[in-house]
Amino acid sequence: MFDYLELAKIRTSCRKYNKEDVTDDEIQKIIYAANMAPIGSSRYEDIHLTVVKNREVLDSLAEAVQERFKDKETISKIIGEVKGEEVPTKGKDDPFYHAPVVIFISHRKQDLQPGIEWANVSSVALAMHLEATSLGLGSVFMWGALEASRVLPQFDKTYLLDIPEGFEPLLGLAIGHSVIEPKARELTDKKIKINEIK
Repeated sequence: MFDYLELAKIRTSCRKYNKEDVTDDEIQKIIYAANMAPIGSSRYEDIHLTVVKNREVLDSLAEAVQERFKDKETISKIIGEVKGEEVPTKGKDDPFYHAPVVIFISHRKQDLQPGIEWANVSSVALAMHLEATSLGLGSVFMWGALEASRVLPQFDKTYLLDIPEGFEPLLGLAIGHSVIEPKARELTDKKIKINEIK
């Protein structure tokens, strides 16, 4: 039987990638995992994936983030202290961490069940994240570029993603080969507070 916790021990958010390409076969396995994710009412037709390898497109999408980071007061409230990592700033870093592939997850715009779109794309992102880990790849959720595009529509370049009409890109997953060898870590159930009702 598959042991999820063994995979969880090496799962991490990777923000440093080498230049090795992600193969088409690896991308296909990650997309296959996306299709296995639980989706509300099994409405898989409400999800759309866009696989981006084009560096120019990613650089264009990064412009909104770089502009957003000029608002240091708001960004410090959002990010706080980033453990062991420098916060990306204009001209210094890339919000996609130089990953060779970013898969953007879009959802059909709807108002029947407000919030279900976030649950659905998060489920898809996690499924792909875990499959990338199982393949020995690094990956990390992408929020900043799309959030910045919503906050600063004058810098919104998401039209470059050629998403079907009626869909909106909500999350992304950067994928590549990590420069750091994954190491198993101790798991804990103390990070999230709970209460119990009997």
